[in-house]
Amino acid sequence: MTEARDQANSPHVIVVGSDKNWREAQIRRVIKVFGDVPFTSLGDLAAVESHLDHRGGEVVLLGCGLSPDEVLRRLKELRARSEYARPYVLVSCHQVVEEALVKVMVEGADDFLLESCADEEFAARLRVAWERARSTPRVAARAAELEELSARQSDFLSVVSHEIRTPLAAILSAANILVRYGSQRPESVERFGRVIQEEGRRLTRLINNLLDLSKIEAGQVEWDAREVPIAELVSQVEEAFTALADERQLRLEVTVEKGVGPIIADRDKLMQVLINLISNAVKHSPDGGGVYLRCRPTADGGVRLEVEDEGPGIPPGAEERIFQRFQQLDLEDRNRGTGLGLTISRQIVARHQGRIWAEPGRQRGALFIIELPADGLTRSGHGPVR
Repeated sequence: MTEARDQANSPHVIVVGSDKNWREAQIRRVIKVFGDVPFTSLGDLAAVESHLDHRGGEVVLLGCGLSPDEVLRRLKELRARSEYARPYVLVSCHQVVEEALVKVMVEGADDFLLESCADEEFAARLRVAWERARSTPRVAARAAELEELSARQSDFLSVVSHEIRTPLAAILSAANILVRYGSQRPESVERFGRVIQEEGRRLTRLINNLLDLSKIEAGQVEWDAREVPIAELVSQVEEAFTALADERQLRLEVTVEKGVGPIIADRDKLMQVLINLISNAVKHSPDGGGVYLRCRPTADGGVRLEVEDEGPGIPPGAEERIFQRFQQLDLEDRNRGTGLGLTISRQIVARHQGRIWAEPGRQRGALFIIELPADGLTRSGHGPVR
């Protein structure tokens, strides 16, 4: 006698016993407790495994006529299953034999009851069994999630401490030199003063980026959803980098195709993304090279933004890795950033229901592409980004 498991929120009770009449009697008791629920009736413990769902949540009622050795062996097998898929095992005893019962409980049974128990006790034990069985996968999944989060936080703190120590060491070293030799070597004051200034700025950028990323992931950032004229935003970005491009003798070419309209977005956050991408392009481009910002409409009324440079490009296979925290491709002092800009940019774009990626398979130069829908921010809500 078997019924299909068709009620996700109902208990699936597997009754196992060699006596068919005993099994039918237990199933009647189960139905009396839960009503018409999925159940499985088995005469052999060996068949239990094939009836367990990988999501877990079953109650296995073991009882009449089963070999004690077989019960112990099968219990070991059930306990070896993943925590996500372990059933709740309830052993039905004809009488209490303490030595045998202790063995059964030690090997993994969750509870026991006497076959002669009243219906009220049977119902209470079965309800407890079902609640425990239903919660086990959730608890196990949450525990695994917390373990992963703890490991990620440990790695994150380790990297953060390393990243902060680097500029601090440079600042302290330069300050020590100035204190010891500044009066004797006046020419060194400007040199090491600049070191302190640059490393202090880098440390400030790192801390600001860490705070930004933390707030975005925690859902604590207020998003200013309004109509943003993309052509105007792109023009403002161009003005911001004109002087730097001229200083580096770079060609900064900006094109906006016909049909690009406004989108609903947070103007300042989109500006932050574009400034980060253009800054990276400028840093990694050779003097005299070109940096290109292109803007075109998409078929659904959104916008596609492209930032391209003529630098060394991204190593094959690293196109996705560079969006992870503290991933940097070039550690030269001139090109060293915080390693968080692209991570933050992806979070911002994701909040706008858009996509950002680095185009793979290029021979030289990096090409970053952003696609944003027309009304993405209004559809995103204000919860944390995952």
